[in-house]
Amino acid sequence: MTVAEFAAIIVAIAVVVAAVFLVTAVNNLNNTLAKLEETAHQLREEGIGAFRELRQLVADADAELDKVDLVLDRADQATTAISETSKRTHAAVQDPMIRTLAVASGTSKVARGWLFRRRRAENVAS
Repeated sequence: MTVAEFAAIIVAIAVVVAAVFLVTAVNNLNNTLAKLEETAHQLREEGIGAFRELRQLVADADAELDKVDLVLDRADQATTAISETSKRTHAAVQDPMIRTLAVASGTSKVARGWLFRRRRAENVAS
């Protein structure tokens, strides 16, 4: 066997080894690609499900916010009505209250004066 034949056999063996390596690598890449495709499909399905749930949650939250807005509007109306009622009650009661207190104060002064004069008159008479 000559050197050229020996070199040809070595090259042939190297080509076969490289071909086996490449076939194995391509086979592994195909398996990995199949797993990636399956994973992508699962992620897509889960993502669509999660997106549907999210849409439902947003719709529910929107409905709840509408209820809260209604409650806040009614609370604002009630606050306005209470404030107006308070102002009117204050205006209606303030003047008669002041007059009643003035009459009570005047009556108290007259009664003290009358009692003072009566006691003095009783002391003078005794």
